[in-house]
Amino acid sequence: MDFTFQAGDLTAEQIPDAETEALQPLLERCEDFHQLSYGRPALVDQARRIPAERPPNLTPGQGHLFALKTAAGDVVGLLEALRDFPAPGEWYLGILLLAPEVRGQGRGEGVARAYEGHVRAQGGRLLRLAVLEQNEAAHRFWTRMGFQPEKWVGPLEQGLKQNRLLRMTKALG
Repeated sequence: MDFTFQAGDLTAEQIPDAETEALQPLLERCEDFHQLSYGRPALVDQARRIPAERPPNLTPGQGHLFALKTAAGDVVGLLEALRDFPAPGEWYLGILLLAPEVRGQGRGEGVARAYEGHVRAQGGRLLRLAVLEQNEAAHRFWTRMGFQPEKWVGPLEQGLKQNRLLRMTKALG
């Protein structure tokens, strides 16, 4: 099922897995994220790798990717998530990334809240995500958004780094 949602002045439009290359310029603008996460800039095919990096054995429609666009149609962010993973009613938010030029303006909070509303409307009861140990800004953001620590995972090899991640959850009542 394709869908869109509104998040303040941004529109989230679902991108089919076969069209992820449309997100490559955004990923290249977010070098700070890639250096923090992987110890390197975005690869030339980084956007095409997003669906391939999902867990194996997902059913069609479980993974979804959104381009976050301005009214002018500029892609300034992305959201990637999994429905009913790891269990029915539990959703996993893999990435919420905004371009550097639109950060710090409340857009991340708007996108996260709008997405939570969408998950609730689809019967989701729990939203889960993982935050890199070294990403202090993300820790503060997700804690402010009501997520609670669940457990530490890792270290995991990600690019040129060994990362520990804090898995966090939020009940959607």
